[in-house]
Amino acid sequence: MIPLAVIGVVTVLVLFGGLAWVLWPKDVPSSAAGGAAHTTAANTPGTTTTAPSTTSPTTTRAANFPAGASACPGGQAAGSYKESATSGGKTSCEFAEAVRMAYGNSGAAGTSRTVSARSPVTGKEYTMACKAASGIVTCTGGDNAVVYLR
Repeated sequence: MIPLAVIGVVTVLVLFGGLAWVLWPKDVPSSAAGGAAHTTAANTPGTTTTAPSTTSPTTTRAANFPAGASACPGGQAAGSYKESATSGGKTSCEFAEAVRMAYGNSGAAGTSRTVSARSPVTGKEYTMACKAASGIVTCTGGDNAVVYLR
């Protein structure tokens, strides 16, 4: 008969293993997720040890919108741009999103260019001059509109 303590220890190990398997990130490379590499020990054939990784995962954070900018609810990605913001309270989020879609779908990310976007609020087409700097694209034009993209 198996002692109750052994059954308890095995049960706890199975539960923790199952929980770790469920919670472990599935979409990250193993070097970024756990930071560990497997090597075979030289002294004991057939055994495996875990050695700490010498590389650390990198985290890329999106640049912040300028102070005073009002972030808009995002929609589908346009190129690499997923968010927009307005400044000054005069520009609608609907127009900011139209500018984001026009810019994101019109060329290489992070380059300066002029885009045209239709405002869903006014129904008019506006020309916006967009300039990229420090991870944020600032588009100005139209009726004194300022739109930020990231």
